[in-house]
Amino acid sequence: MPTSEQLLPWRQPQGFSHRVRKGKVVTVEYSLFSEATGELIEYRDDLIYLHGIDTATLPQLQAALEGMGIDARREVLLRAADAYGEYDPDLVVAEDPARLPEDVDCIGARVAGECANGNIIMFTVTHIEDGKVILDGNHRLAGVDLRFDVRIKDIRNASDQELAEGRAFRVERELPEPDATLH
Repeated sequence: MPTSEQLLPWRQPQGFSHRVRKGKVVTVEYSLFSEATGELIEYRDDLIYLHGIDTATLPQLQAALEGMGIDARREVLLRAADAYGEYDPDLVVAEDPARLPEDVDCIGARVAGECANGNIIMFTVTHIEDGKVILDGNHRLAGVDLRFDVRIKDIRNASDQELAEGRAFRVERELPEPDATLH
């Protein structure tokens, strides 16, 4: 049996890193709190994103995680402007119910609307007032300073397809079949 000194040193495949870097698929666990009230807003243990490329994950949060390794933890404070933006009262509109689709009939219902600049945004029915449906186009966390408590759960190289599409895919890793047992 060879000794440890006789074995080849451990080597990582070229281009492989256990650090959060652009183009890596990162899995995080996080708790999200309102910085002002301390209220827990959300908990997730399975957020998967393509670091530095996926625009669906907050860029300022991604920047704060750059260079971290597996099992590393960090608290990240994001001001509203760096998270989901300041609350914009101009994105709240009153609409005649007859002008809305039939399925937009309750508080919390969502409907796509076109802004004057041609952008499409989602509006949420917040209440009904004076026979009008009140629609809010702000993100539910707009105007809220946020505190993330984050733990890096996994880091892997992105596939060519993930890089081409600019987003991570959930991949279930299979464990290798065990070799023949030693007797």
